[in-house]
Amino acid sequence: MGEMLLTAKQLVDILDCIRNGIIVVNREGTVVMVNAAAKNMMRFEEQVVGRPITSVVPNTNMLHIINTGQSEFGKRFVFNNKNFVVNRTPIFNGDTVLGAVTVFQDATELEEALTELESFKKINQELEAIINSSYDGILITDGEGNVLRINQALLRVTSLSEENFYGKKIDDLFNEGQFFSEPIAKLARVRKKVVSGIQEIKTGKEVMVTSTPMLDDNGEIIRIVTNARDMSDLINLQEQLAQQREVSDHLRQEFNRLLEDELKSNEVITDNQDMIKILELTRRIAGSEVIILLLGESGVGKEIFTKLIHIWSKRKGAFIKVNCSAIPAPLLESELFGYSGGAFTGAKKEGKPGLFELADEGTLFLDEIEDLPLELQGKFLRVLQDQEFIRLGGTKVIRVNVRLIAASNKDLSEMVRERKFREDLYYRLNVVPITIPPLRNRKEDIPLLVDHFLRKFNQKYGARKIIPPGLLKGFVDYCWPGNIRELKNIIERLVVTSPGDIVSEDTFCAASQGVQPGKERIAREFPSSQQASGVATLKLKEAVERTEVEILRAAMARYKNLRQMGRALGISHTAVLKKIKKYGLSC
Repeated sequence: MGEMLLTAKQLVDILDCIRNGIIVVNREGTVVMVNAAAKNMMRFEEQVVGRPITSVVPNTNMLHIINTGQSEFGKRFVFNNKNFVVNRTPIFNGDTVLGAVTVFQDATELEEALTELESFKKINQELEAIINSSYDGILITDGEGNVLRINQALLRVTSLSEENFYGKKIDDLFNEGQFFSEPIAKLARVRKKVVSGIQEIKTGKEVMVTSTPMLDDNGEIIRIVTNARDMSDLINLQEQLAQQREVSDHLRQEFNRLLEDELKSNEVITDNQDMIKILELTRRIAGSEVIILLLGESGVGKEIFTKLIHIWSKRKGAFIKVNCSAIPAPLLESELFGYSGGAFTGAKKEGKPGLFELADEGTLFLDEIEDLPLELQGKFLRVLQDQEFIRLGGTKVIRVNVRLIAASNKDLSEMVRERKFREDLYYRLNVVPITIPPLRNRKEDIPLLVDHFLRKFNQKYGARKIIPPGLLKGFVDYCWPGNIRELKNIIERLVVTSPGDIVSEDTFCAASQGVQPGKERIAREFPSSQQASGVATLKLKEAVERTEVEILRAAMARYKNLRQMGRALGISHTAVLKKIKKYGLSC
């Protein structure tokens, strides 16, 4: 092949294709060649070739290069307020310097390139750090299966060495017998989708592997990222989880046992689903500051619930109970809010703190809240809203932190309609209403309660009384208008009064005013004509009372609750309750 010689024009054309600026001078420092990039970057507007370099670039160092024959690289150079990076090199012919060439580049472009390079280097370092910090093994291959990168965790997980990976294809591990099945990474490459599976390795390790392909815009695989985790780690985690679950189940059983013991100690014994839900709700809200309104008939255990709420709330203060119907209305205000010395005749000169003060940081239980006088309800409402009050006859504002629980066996909403109870106070109390069902609506609890009270009073009185199955069935059928309180009193009475160890039905009838459990007390709501004829020989008052008793018994046998009885008899449920108490009826 012959030697190719370039003409001067061809050489200039070639130099014009180079992006860096190039200026060539002869030994005298005259410019002999300038390429297009140099003209553009230096902004030469006139003909430069043939002129002294110092007239074109006054502060050049080209003459020094010619005189010394020494090169300069990476020098900073400023021209027309632009920064350049310059390489200056002498041109030799043997030992003779013929001239010099300077090659330069815009420093701004170079700095941007360097910044971008540094950014890529930083990203690469971060990626490397992330890969190496992973607890799971990581393997990266290209679209042909060549191993590009692994982390140290992969060597730990597989018990293989770097020589098994670098410089090889992932397929080779199977061909060399290191894997007992085709690599998951190869399957992901072939299927072009994520593949997971167990990889058995010659070292004895079983590895959970997930390989994820990365595709370019044309759908071709450019990388496969494989994540590997030692199955023994997963097995250990499963064993630890099983142990934690066992501990958790044991703690749950222990907690349930302690809760059951706590409930039993407070005579809350139930197998009724409604009661269980009420207890769960009570437990959830006990730790809050919300006002609770307990509703239900007399004797269902509202006070016991308030004590449980106080215990579960873990409040540091005392549990104070106030029965609004037991304190005369004129004295109730001073009892609740206290009084200052000399507030009224007979008041102590040092004054007296009220129940609100005594219940500070604790729980105040207001039973039969419906009997709170109307003229006192307004002040009571303000105390609930602001948690502050002034003693009777005093001027100092007293702040308290009291958890309030109210209870009622009446329909407060009906009392609001009758204007016997303030509507705003009712809504302030009715934040979380809890209605405790009567004992007749939770008959499955009656045998449990009978057993509990029987053991309790047998132990208390040193007795060994037994309730026979027939009588227990009568207990279940009995409607218990006095609810749990009545059941508890009856059991205590039977333990004390029963002549033998086995309690008979006759003993129960005698203890409960002759009412036979489990049997209909009267066939109709009203007495028969034969019964009525006997009334004529009685005094009018006695006859009326006997007739009322028979009608009440008939109504109690027919209707489920006091409200239904009241509607049937044409009187209020409160009047029904008073008459039942008056005649000592037990349903």
